[in-house]
Formats: sequence, C-alpha cells, structure tokens
Amino acid sequence: MNKILLIPGSFNPITNAHVDMALAAKKAVNADIVYFIPAHDTYVAKKKTLIPGYCRVSLINSMPNCEKDNIWALDIETTSFFPQRTYNTITQLRDEAEKDYKFNEYYICLGMDNIKDLPAWYNWKPFVEEYQFVACVREGQKLETALKESGLMEYKDHFTEIRIPENHTSSSLVRNLCEKGEFDKVKQLVPENVYEYLIRFYDVMNRI
Repeated sequence: MNKILLIPGSFNPITNAHVDMALAAKKAVNADIVYFIPAHDTYVAKKKTLIPGYCRVSLINSMPNCEKDNIWALDIETTSFFPQRTYNTITQLRDEAEKDYKFNEYYICLGMDNIKDLPAWYNWKPFVEEYQFVACVREGQKLETALKESGLMEYKDHFTEIRIPENHTSSSLVRNLCEKGEFDKVKQLVPENVYEYLIRFYDVMNRI
C-alpha cells in the first residue's frame, strides 16, 4: 500500500513555494508520491492571464526535480469535459486504482481557508471520513481552533499539520510581476522551466 499525497489548486503558475510545501507535506506523512491536481480551466477562466490546463500540467511534470522528488501532476480535472468536485475527483482516482487491486492511502493537502470551509464542500462528510488531510498552517493560525470553529473536532485524527512561512509566494504575485515585466524577480520564485515559459507566454499576451 502506497501513501499518496494529492494537492488540488489552480497552479497558475506553480511556484517554488508550492513545491516546498509539497515536499514538507510529503515528509510529514511519509508519502511515497505527490500529485498536484491543477483545476479545470472553468475555475480560473476569469483570470485574464490563464495558463491553459494542459500547460499547467506539463509545466509541473517537466520541473527539474520531478523524478528525484517523485512529484507530478495529474490531468484528471484539466481534461474533464465539465469541472468536477474535489471529492468526486479524488474518489475517481481511488476507485480506478482499486480496480487494478491497488489499495492506497490518500492524503489531501489544503490551506487553512479551505479547511475552515470544508463543511460547505460537496459531500464534505464522506470526504473527511474517508481521507486524511495535511493542513498548511501559517504563523498565527491554529489548526485546532479552525477545526473547532468548523465543527470538525471529531475528525481531528484525520489532520496532520505543517507550518508554512508567512511570505509564502502566491501565483498571483508571480502573475503581477510578469504583467509589470519584472522577470528578474520572477526567476527566484518559480522553477526554471516555468520561468522560461512565462517569458514566452507574457510576450505573446502583450501582443494581443
């Protein structure tokens, strides 16, 4: 049985902070493999500078240390005709694996805002009951407080906490820097292959 860490999100684009978070979460639960799950384009279509789903997946799968760190991306959402609910996506992955008699343990990595909102998610109760979670906690945040406020304390054993730095680099920061043409700053914030793609992507966008 493998431990599989799943990280849903837009990753528009993926940043070094996302990778660092994935490595920290992987270590915390001793996961065998990490899969980022980039969201369907519909969820991020309002963003003017949307990187197409197939590109967001490809950028992750071509990062320099993918094979060494065993960190990859899945296209289960980006290739879906309709956007899917997170519970359905992850359960589909689990069920397909079990058809081949591959019984794995699944961990879902989420930020604190998402954890607080879990009771509002589709099928939240079976989601929390059937899976384990890694909570990304910033300075000043407390996982136990969030679980109490959300009525999730009875599932406390389903959550593992990792600490992330306050200056966690967001995709929106990277996009803002790209829009200003400040690529010298972007270079330090994203994997090398992503940096090279962003230069080409924004060059095209600026000509439209």
